Amino acid sequence: MMWTVLAVYAAGLGVMSLVTLGAYAHDKRRARRGGWRVADPPNSPQHLVWADACTRLDRVPDAVFAVVRDPAARMASEHRWQRRGRRGTRLGRAVARLPFSFWLRVMLAMARRNPFAYDNHLRPQADFVPEEARVFRLEDGLAPVANWLVEAAGAAPLSEPVPHALASGGAPEIAAEDRALIEAAFRADYMRFGYARHHVGPRKGMADVIAETLARPLVWLDRRGRL
Repeated sequence: MMWTVLAVYAAGLGVMSLVTLGAYAHDKRRARRGGWRVADPPNSPQHLVWADACTRLDRVPDAVFAVVRDPAARMASEHRWQRRGRRGTRLGRAVARLPFSFWLRVMLAMARRNPFAYDNHLRPQADFVPEEARVFRLEDGLAPVANWLVEAAGAAPLSEPVPHALASGGAPEIAAEDRALIEAAFRADYMRFGYARHHVGPRKGMADVIAETLARPLVWLDRRGRL
Protein backbone atom coordinates (compact mmCIF):
# COMPACT_ATOMS: atom_id res chain seq x y z
CA MET A 1 0.00 0.00 0.00
CA MET A 2 1.28 3.48 -0.80
CA TRP A 3 1.62 5.60 2.33
CA THR A 4 1.62 9.38 2.03
CA VAL A 5 3.03 11.83 4.54
CA LEU A 6 2.95 15.61 4.55
CA ALA A 7 5.83 17.08 6.51
CA VAL A 8 5.65 20.66 7.77
CA TYR A 9 9.04 22.03 8.80
CA ALA A 10 7.73 25.31 10.16
CA ALA A 11 10.79 25.77 12.34
CA GLY A 12 12.92 26.59 9.33
CA LEU A 13 10.90 27.62 6.32
CA GLY A 14 7.50 26.31 5.40
CA VAL A 15 5.88 23.25 3.92
CA MET A 16 7.95 20.40 2.51
CA SER A 17 5.58 17.98 0.86
CA LEU A 18 6.31 14.39 -0.02
CA VAL A 19 3.25 14.35 -2.26
CA THR A 20 2.76 16.06 -5.60
CA LEU A 21 1.33 19.57 -5.49
CA GLY A 22 -0.48 19.01 -8.76
CA ALA A 23 -0.92 21.97 -11.06
CA TYR A 24 1.03 24.21 -8.68
CA ALA A 25 4.27 22.29 -9.27
CA HIS A 26 6.93 24.46 -10.88
CA ASP A 27 9.74 23.65 -13.21
CA LYS A 28 13.06 24.02 -11.37
CA ARG A 29 14.46 26.61 -13.74
CA ARG A 30 11.37 28.79 -13.34
CA ALA A 31 11.52 28.43 -9.56
CA ARG A 32 15.16 29.52 -9.54
CA ARG A 33 14.22 32.61 -11.52
CA GLY A 34 11.62 33.49 -8.90
CA GLY A 35 8.70 32.65 -11.20
CA TRP A 36 6.65 31.74 -8.15
CA ARG A 37 6.37 35.44 -7.33
CA VAL A 38 3.73 35.79 -10.07
CA ALA A 39 1.88 32.63 -9.05
CA ASP A 40 -1.31 32.58 -7.01
CA PRO A 41 -0.50 32.59 -4.13
CA PRO A 42 2.87 34.29 -4.73
CA ASN A 43 5.19 31.87 -2.99
CA SER A 44 7.16 28.75 -3.88
CA PRO A 45 5.38 25.36 -3.63
CA GLN A 46 7.34 24.13 -0.62
CA HIS A 47 6.32 27.23 1.34
CA LEU A 48 2.56 27.02 0.94
CA VAL A 49 0.51 27.68 4.06
CA TRP A 50 -1.79 24.83 5.00
CA ALA A 51 -4.97 26.34 3.54
CA ASP A 52 -3.28 26.78 0.15
CA ALA A 53 -1.57 23.39 0.23
CA CYS A 54 -4.91 21.64 0.81
CA THR A 55 -6.28 22.92 -2.49
CA ARG A 56 -3.31 21.49 -4.40
CA LEU A 57 -2.69 18.08 -2.87
CA ASP A 58 -3.51 15.11 -5.09
CA ARG A 59 -4.94 13.21 -2.13
CA VAL A 60 -5.48 13.54 1.60
CA PRO A 61 -2.27 12.56 3.43
CA ASP A 62 -2.37 9.50 5.67
CA ALA A 63 -0.40 11.39 8.28
CA VAL A 64 0.79 14.93 8.89
CA PHE A 65 3.55 16.00 11.24
CA ALA A 66 5.30 19.28 11.97
CA VAL A 67 8.55 20.41 13.54
CA VAL A 68 8.18 23.81 15.22
CA ARG A 69 10.58 26.11 17.00
CA ASP A 70 10.52 28.88 19.58
CA PRO A 71 9.60 31.96 17.49
CA ALA A 72 12.42 34.06 18.96
CA ALA A 73 15.03 31.45 18.04
CA ARG A 74 13.37 31.06 14.64
CA MET A 75 13.70 34.78 13.86
CA ALA A 76 17.32 34.80 15.03
CA SER A 77 17.96 31.83 12.72
CA GLU A 78 16.24 33.64 9.83
CA HIS A 79 18.52 36.63 10.35
CA ARG A 80 21.63 34.41 10.28
CA TRP A 81 20.35 32.59 7.18
CA GLN A 82 19.73 35.83 5.32
CA ARG A 83 23.26 36.94 6.17
CA ARG A 84 25.05 33.68 5.37
CA GLY A 85 22.97 31.39 3.19
CA ARG A 86 20.41 33.32 1.18
CA ARG A 87 21.23 34.02 -2.45
CA GLY A 88 19.83 37.49 -2.97
CA THR A 89 20.74 40.81 -4.53
CA ARG A 90 23.29 43.28 -3.26
CA LEU A 91 20.47 45.28 -1.67
CA GLY A 92 19.05 42.16 -0.06
CA ARG A 93 22.43 41.35 1.45
CA ALA A 94 22.68 44.93 2.74
CA VAL A 95 19.30 44.55 4.48
CA ALA A 96 20.48 41.28 6.02
CA ARG A 97 23.54 43.03 7.46
CA LEU A 98 21.37 45.35 9.54
CA PRO A 99 21.72 44.83 13.31
CA PHE A 100 19.26 42.19 14.50
CA SER A 101 17.07 44.62 16.44
CA PHE A 102 16.46 46.95 13.49
CA TRP A 103 16.35 44.09 10.95
CA LEU A 104 13.60 42.47 13.06
CA ARG A 105 11.50 45.63 12.97
CA VAL A 106 11.90 45.91 9.21
CA MET A 107 10.94 42.25 8.66
CA LEU A 108 7.86 42.47 10.90
CA ALA A 109 6.77 45.70 9.18
CA MET A 110 7.14 44.01 5.78
CA ALA A 111 5.15 40.98 6.95
CA ARG A 112 2.33 43.24 8.14
CA ARG A 113 2.15 44.80 4.69
CA ASN A 114 2.59 41.55 2.78
CA PRO A 115 2.33 38.16 4.58
CA PHE A 116 4.05 36.52 1.58
CA ALA A 117 7.22 38.61 2.06
CA TYR A 118 10.47 36.68 1.74
CA ASP A 119 8.64 33.67 0.35
CA ASN A 120 6.56 33.17 3.51
CA HIS A 121 9.62 32.96 5.78
CA LEU A 122 8.08 35.53 8.13
CA ARG A 123 4.72 33.79 8.60
CA PRO A 124 3.60 32.39 11.97
CA GLN A 125 4.24 28.65 12.09
CA ALA A 126 0.60 28.11 13.01
CA ASP A 127 -0.33 29.08 9.43
CA PHE A 128 1.51 26.00 8.14
CA VAL A 129 0.42 23.43 10.71
CA PRO A 130 -3.06 21.85 10.58
CA GLU A 131 -4.87 21.01 13.80
CA GLU A 132 -4.56 17.27 13.18
CA ALA A 133 -0.77 17.35 12.77
CA ARG A 134 1.53 15.54 15.16
CA VAL A 135 3.70 18.37 16.46
CA PHE A 136 7.35 18.04 17.52
CA ARG A 137 9.66 20.73 18.87
CA LEU A 138 13.06 21.27 17.28
CA GLU A 139 14.43 21.91 20.77
CA ASP A 140 13.80 18.23 21.58
CA GLY A 141 15.95 17.07 18.66
CA LEU A 142 14.92 15.12 15.58
CA ALA A 143 15.11 11.65 17.11
CA PRO A 144 11.45 11.76 18.31
CA VAL A 145 10.37 12.65 14.75
CA ALA A 146 12.37 9.77 13.26
CA ASN A 147 11.05 7.32 15.86
CA TRP A 148 7.46 8.36 15.20
CA LEU A 149 7.88 7.97 11.45
CA VAL A 150 9.46 4.55 11.86
CA GLU A 151 6.64 3.41 14.13
CA ALA A 152 3.88 4.88 11.95
CA ALA A 153 5.31 3.29 8.80
CA GLY A 154 6.17 -0.03 10.41
CA ALA A 155 9.76 0.33 9.24
CA ALA A 156 12.99 -0.86 10.80
CA PRO A 157 14.49 1.45 13.47
CA LEU A 158 17.14 3.89 12.27
CA SER A 159 20.72 2.87 12.88
CA GLU A 160 22.10 6.42 12.91
CA PRO A 161 20.89 9.70 14.44
CA VAL A 162 19.15 12.24 12.20
CA PRO A 163 21.42 15.27 11.59
CA HIS A 164 20.22 18.87 11.61
CA ALA A 165 20.90 20.03 8.06
CA LEU A 166 21.71 23.70 7.42
CA ALA A 167 22.08 24.46 11.14
CA SER A 168 22.86 28.16 11.49
CA GLY A 169 24.63 28.08 14.84
CA GLY A 170 23.69 28.95 18.39
CA ALA A 171 21.01 31.52 19.14
CA PRO A 172 22.26 34.95 20.28
CA GLU A 173 20.97 36.75 23.34
CA ILE A 174 17.78 38.59 22.31
CA ALA A 175 16.97 41.90 23.97
CA ALA A 176 13.77 42.07 26.01
CA GLU A 177 12.21 44.69 23.71
CA ASP A 178 12.95 42.58 20.64
CA ARG A 179 11.54 39.48 22.29
CA ALA A 180 8.39 41.45 23.14
CA LEU A 181 7.96 42.34 19.45
CA ILE A 182 8.38 38.70 18.46
CA GLU A 183 5.89 37.54 21.10
CA ALA A 184 3.32 40.04 19.83
CA ALA A 185 3.86 39.20 16.14
CA PHE A 186 3.83 35.43 16.68
CA ARG A 187 1.27 35.23 19.45
CA ALA A 188 -0.53 32.39 17.65
CA ASP A 189 2.62 30.26 17.80
CA TYR A 190 3.18 30.88 21.51
CA MET A 191 -0.43 30.10 22.30
CA ARG A 192 -0.69 26.99 20.18
CA PHE A 193 2.70 25.37 20.69
CA GLY A 194 3.12 26.24 24.36
CA TYR A 195 6.33 28.24 24.27
CA ALA A 196 6.97 30.44 27.31
CA ARG A 197 6.22 34.13 26.98
CA HIS A 198 7.70 36.94 29.04
CA HIS A 199 4.56 39.09 28.84
CA VAL A 200 6.42 42.35 28.25
CA GLY A 201 4.47 44.73 26.04
CA PRO A 202 6.45 46.12 23.07
CA ARG A 203 7.10 49.85 23.01
CA LYS A 204 7.07 51.80 19.79
CA GLY A 205 10.12 53.97 19.17
CA MET A 206 11.82 55.83 16.36
CA ALA A 207 13.32 52.61 14.99
CA ASP A 208 9.80 51.23 14.51
CA VAL A 209 8.73 54.37 12.64
CA ILE A 210 11.74 54.15 10.32
CA ALA A 211 11.15 50.44 9.77
CA GLU A 212 7.54 51.09 8.79
CA THR A 213 8.70 53.72 6.31
CA LEU A 214 11.24 51.36 4.75
CA ALA A 215 8.81 48.44 4.62
CA ARG A 216 6.71 49.80 1.76
CA PRO A 217 9.50 50.11 -0.86
CA LEU A 218 11.13 46.89 0.38
CA VAL A 219 7.88 44.96 -0.09
CA TRP A 220 7.66 46.36 -3.62
CA LEU A 221 11.23 45.25 -4.32
CA ASP A 222 10.71 41.82 -2.75
CA ARG A 223 7.67 41.19 -4.95
CA ARG A 224 9.86 41.80 -7.98
CA GLY A 225 12.75 39.64 -6.85
CA ARG A 226 15.06 42.55 -6.19
CA LEU A 227 16.00 41.59 -2.64
